Amino acid sequence: MAMEVYDRVAKVVAPKKEKLKGAEEELTQTMAILNGKRAELKDVVDRLETLKSNFKEMTEKKEKLEQQVDLCAKKLERAEKLIGGLGGEKD
Repeated sequence: MAMEVYDRVAKVVAPKKEKLKGAEEELTQTMAILNGKRAELKDVVDRLETLKSNFKEMTEKKEKLEQQVDLCAKKLERAEKLIGGLGGEKD
């Protein structure tokens, strides 16, 4: 009787064990793909952070250069006025 019960249980459990093994293999493959994609995502995020940092630095540099250009234009305008004023002294 015990052998018959064992046989019936074995016939039910064996296909389930095979399906479990297949599912575990599929899970392993899927996890490998997922880990690869996570690594790619990390690379992209790191590159994005680097680009954002560079963009911020370059924007600050651009603003400083614009301020310098404005300052130079004002100095040039003042110098032209001074030269024009001193030019009248010669006469």
